[in-house]
Amino acid sequence: MKKIIFILILAFLGLQIFTTEQAGAPDLPQQLSLASYSVSSGDLVLVNRDIALQDEPDNLASIPADIAENVIVNSEYFLEEQAIAPLKQLFDAAAEDGIEHFIINSAYRSGKLQEQLFEQYGADYSLPAGYSEHQTGLSIDIGSTMGKMENVAEGKWMEDNASEFGYILRYPENKVDITGIEYEPWHFRYIGLPHSVMMKQHDFVLEEYIAYLKEKQFYKMKLDDTTYFVHYTGNKTSVNTLESNYIKVSGDNVGGYIITSVLEQL
Repeated sequence: MKKIIFILILAFLGLQIFTTEQAGAPDLPQQLSLASYSVSSGDLVLVNRDIALQDEPDNLASIPADIAENVIVNSEYFLEEQAIAPLKQLFDAAAEDGIEHFIINSAYRSGKLQEQLFEQYGADYSLPAGYSEHQTGLSIDIGSTMGKMENVAEGKWMEDNASEFGYILRYPENKVDITGIEYEPWHFRYIGLPHSVMMKQHDFVLEEYIAYLKEKQFYKMKLDDTTYFVHYTGNKTSVNTLESNYIKVSGDNVGGYIITSVLEQL
């Protein structure tokens, strides 16, 4: 009799655990068509030594020469347009903290230019055309006129604060075994909010973040007065998500989509 009661208790507890896990999954009432999106384009595409860029950027804009008083822009550089306003906000915030000596050294590169660099510097210092993040129009090399980024205030400030503006340090010193790229304290990548903050909190690089999203499927995050819902799905023609007036979709370049919704209420 005691054995039967014990089994019933275990069965009940198991049901409670299962029910709790099921209750954690949100109701997703809004159907979103993915027909107009590509798994190989968007702010969160993964490009590295093993995964090539499939789609060229189609929304490039020139970085203003006067983007901020604490930045030297001595050539015409281009980024995807959605990355430029956050970049200005970043530089303005740095100026408020007394960080005054930035210089932009590179941004978007065409496949032709990337191939020239690869031929000039070789595999130890460059990537072949199609495998460089610079071809996405989402990466930018930011230096300091005061010295190497790893040794100056500009580098420290960027490492600590860039995530608040949608940018990440793409190749940190402690993740070389994952990125396959040596430490580059000057190379920053735009991925947007809340993804950059989530990556900073978890000490993820982009490869780890994509894997995390595939496993978790969704999360909510509140930043200041804005609540975000991030939802991962495989390559489908449509998906259900939370109701929102603002939804942004990005492919991950490895077979899935990341849907970012802004919610008025949790």
